Amino acid sequence: MGRSTDKETGLSEQRKYRTFTAQRKLEIVLAGLRGDRSVREVCREHAISETLYYGWRDQLLEAGKERFAGKEERQGDRELRRKVAELERALGRKTYELEIAGKLLREWN
Repeated sequence: MGRSTDKETGLSEQRKYRTFTAQRKLEIVLAGLRGDRSVREVCREHAISETLYYGWRDQLLEAGKERFAGKEERQGDRELRRKVAELERALGRKTYELEIAGKLLREWN
């Protein structure tokens, strides 16, 4: 049958997964994008699933899109981060105020 039947594994044993470096993932994805071999052949050569390959490809393309984003798009991201930080500080202040009010209420009773 499949590879999993080559060795009996108990319920308490964990499967060991391979890890790929960022450089290795990039090489595999670029090999598929070049077009001199099919994606299926590249995946078979590196013993990975096509689903994993396409996930890596999508991550690469998304990172490239973010890298090439214009100044206005990056400025929008910066503004959102500033707003999130401001809201987190406000939430922290309100949480602190509630803790003090709760403590005073417990002491008053």
